[in-house]
Amino acid sequence: MRNRSARSRYSTDHIGERLREARCARALTVNGLAKTSGVPASTISKIENGKLRPSLVHAIRLAHALNENMGFLVDRYRDRPRPRVVIRAGQRDTLDYPEMGFALQDLSGHFDAGVLEARVGVLERRARSGATPMIHPGEEFCYVIDGAIRYSIDNQTIDLNAGDYLQFKCDLRHAWENRHRTTTRVLWVFSDGLSF
Repeated sequence: MRNRSARSRYSTDHIGERLREARCARALTVNGLAKTSGVPASTISKIENGKLRPSLVHAIRLAHALNENMGFLVDRYRDRPRPRVVIRAGQRDTLDYPEMGFALQDLSGHFDAGVLEARVGVLERRARSGATPMIHPGEEFCYVIDGAIRYSIDNQTIDLNAGDYLQFKCDLRHAWENRHRTTTRVLWVFSDGLSF
């Protein structure tokens, strides 16, 4: 289901080190980042010390607080932005969330953070976004490549099947779950809501 060799170059084994590096580069204390991100200081400390992987919601909040692309925890986000990028299907960077039953394959290229992010979500059977709904900046677009996904947005249930799509403001409380009997794949595009 996932390309293991593609991930070896972009290891997520040192997530804590990268988080600490990004925080220190901005002269933020753990408590300062906690206040800005809404992620508890104890959680940030555990992530930085390699005792905990960030949940999807925490990764989103930390990225926003640090003005970074959500994939900033992957090695190549330390590279300089490029004006043009070609990424072959087998070379996508992948962030795994095994405890939640899904993976995010990066489609964002080597661009500046915070403008536009795109990912393919590979959702195992019964995968879900988390125990509680989330809120984050910007807009979200979800196109179902195959399978089925159910969104709950402000207590409204929306079922999407292959070929369906949904776009909404992310300041609405939302959650999703794979409603297909096997794997569901979706294309997610995120904007942080910046206006130019």
